[in-house]
Amino acid sequence: MSTLLTQQQLENHLYTFRHILSHFDYSPIKNVRFLNLDAFFAYMETIKNNPFQKQYAQLQEELDSIQPYLPFVSSQRAKDFLNELSIATDENDVEKIKKQYTHKLRQDFINVSKTITTEEEWKNITLICEEIRLRKEEMLLALH
Repeated sequence: MSTLLTQQQLENHLYTFRHILSHFDYSPIKNVRFLNLDAFFAYMETIKNNPFQKQYAQLQEELDSIQPYLPFVSSQRAKDFLNELSIATDENDVEKIKKQYTHKLRQDFINVSKTITTEEEWKNITLICEEIRLRKEEMLLALH
């Protein structure tokens, strides 16, 4: 189990994530345009030693830290996740579903983060992540 972040640590990781994402340099490939983030991520995952590797690794590192605090961006995605979990037949199925939705959750969070245009919108995202962190902290304290 990962260590629970403090409120300040979470805010720092979210800020760093946002900074990396907003300053992501796509200029090394001047003659290529990605149709969407899915195409970009497919490129990142299949082309080794690509010019974005370092930035992508930094982004993934921040996502690793904030992953437990990311919200579902749509109620439909959350519903689909719960539906798939409800029909899982064993632990392997559950782990496979969690891995699949972790990937989707991270991509959804990046997509939403890229569309945020105001500080107020970003503040709302950080508040939601903090609310999730608080619930995890309460559950952890209740176990002890």
